[in-house]
Amino acid sequence: MNNPVYENLLHELAAGELTRVQRQVFELLRDNPDGLDRYQLVGKIYGYIPVSLTGNTDDRKIRKAIEAMRKRLYPIVSTSGKPGYRLDVSREAAEKMLAELHSRIRHMQEQAEAVSKFWEIPMPKTYRPIHRTHKAISDQQLRMQI
Repeated sequence: MNNPVYENLLHELAAGELTRVQRQVFELLRDNPDGLDRYQLVGKIYGYIPVSLTGNTDDRKIRKAIEAMRKRLYPIVSTSGKPGYRLDVSREAAEKMLAELHSRIRHMQEQAEAVSKFWEIPMPKTYRPIHRTHKAISDQQLRMQI
């Protein structure tokens, strides 16, 4: 695990810059490179496996911790192809996760547009219309933009 990204994260851990749950999530993901699902994280952090995650406040705390860590640029990835979370600094993992997030955004945008049209409620200007003929950017095009 001699990765500069991980080394910086370990420095943050040592400096006490993370909450208890964030620290536990990081350590668990670091020690489980194949990742852990939400049930496993609740089990390892809170000591029980929930019957359901619906309305589970401990699961919510973990997801909020992961969200906060991602905002601090921790490389925590997740995709529906392999449910759960894992630390992964590879570009490939990030591209897969981004593709899935963009797909969800498009789907939600379509739903919002349908609601807007049915009830004749104007869409906020912050939303950009979806170009239905627009195709996903290829990996080569993405690399050319960077």
